[in-house]
Amino acid sequence: MSDLRKKQVPFSNPDAASSGRPRSTSRPKPVTEARATAQRQKIQWQRTQRLEQADREERQLEPLLPSPKRGSQSTTVNRAIEAYIQDQVGGNRSEKTIEWHQNALGFFSAYLTEHEHITLVTEIDAMHISGWFTHLRTTIGGHGKLRSERTVQTYARSVRAFCHWLIRRRLITLNPFDEVIFPKVGRPLIKIFTEEEFEKLLWACAPPNEKSPLAERAAVRNRVILWVLYDTGIRVSELCGLGSVRTQAMPWQ
Repeated sequence: MSDLRKKQVPFSNPDAASSGRPRSTSRPKPVTEARATAQRQKIQWQRTQRLEQADREERQLEPLLPSPKRGSQSTTVNRAIEAYIQDQVGGNRSEKTIEWHQNALGFFSAYLTEHEHITLVTEIDAMHISGWFTHLRTTIGGHGKLRSERTVQTYARSVRAFCHWLIRRRLITLNPFDEVIFPKVGRPLIKIFTEEEFEKLLWACAPPNEKSPLAERAAVRNRVILWVLYDTGIRVSELCGLGSVRTQAMPWQ
């Protein structure tokens, strides 16, 4: 019996049994290398696709101005300003905004031509813009007096927007406005009426040498207008709006 039991004991892997470790279940090495190679090829293909997509998007964003035959080196300031104004019109900007850009950029172009002898957009640098600010502050404006700080700042905002547009159109590579100190505007001093001055305005509401009921009614109305302006500080346009609302509400009066 003992000999028979010894013969019935199965043992196919004596090495594994002697070491006590389970048999290895890992895949063959060639299969692992093939999967790694396929993964690397997939990553490389995805990277190529991203680069091609970025290249297509970049070509779609190529500026319409200037044409390929005439590069940005030959784009004049006046031509760029005309294209910028057309872009503003196409963007449905208001007439006041377009007029503001035309005036500010017209002054800027005239200064570059007459004082700096510059005609190309690539020649504009920070020193020219700073010199233009000084020119605006020290020369007489259209009203026969020096321009205010707020007017100079308003013109500066227009030129800054124009320089950003030049960058977007790739007509220049560096924005000269990044190296310029933007003009500041001091806090305005609000002048108010003295009590004596306001009293004189109230007396002036009554027409001289007129005692009719119509004249008295006009004087009362004018004094009410002054008191509303004086006590509330609203704008004249807002006060006129109150009058139009009253007329719409009570059209019979």
